[in-house]
Amino acid sequence: MALRSDELHYNLQHLNGMLTTHEAAKQLDLSYWHFMHLVEAGRIPGVRVVDRWLFSPADLDEYKRRRYGELVDLARTALSHPDVDLTEKQATICRYLANSERPSAIARKLQQSRQAVYSQITLIREKVARILDQRADPNADPEQAAPRRRSRRRQRSKGPIPLPTPASEAEASAHSSSAETPESGLTP
Repeated sequence: MALRSDELHYNLQHLNGMLTTHEAAKQLDLSYWHFMHLVEAGRIPGVRVVDRWLFSPADLDEYKRRRYGELVDLARTALSHPDVDLTEKQATICRYLANSERPSAIARKLQQSRQAVYSQITLIREKVARILDQRADPNADPEQAAPRRRSRRRQRSKGPIPLPTPASEAEASAHSSSAETPESGLTP
């Protein structure tokens, strides 16, 4: 939103407490260029005054909630339910997520790859979903759900289907021709 000079005096009290581009990017822990890309795409609202952008801390917090709110809620749910049975690494990741840390920042702090952190988040999401499904349907037997998962794994791990060898093809054709003879009524 660009302000004209006659609107500037009226909106000056609105501009008090606003953050500059570099301050806002630092608050969101984004690079300046990535932050500006988001601003120009309209994902982060700001006010343009002459040739400067200014950003409301409330708008930045709203962006954070939209972007990472699901992960924060997931982490808080996982930490509040002892039935989730988190590993130590998963509990650490959840504590960071509950404090609104980004997954890439968590990866740097834990000296892990981002892929490793995201795979742990996926496992946490599955554990929380399983617990919430059990609470939603108290009649569901958790013992019955586990064997089904195991049987699917067994089916996937069977390996390749053996191809017939020339000797087994000859046996199969001999069995099929002998099976046809009695039915047709012809004698060999």
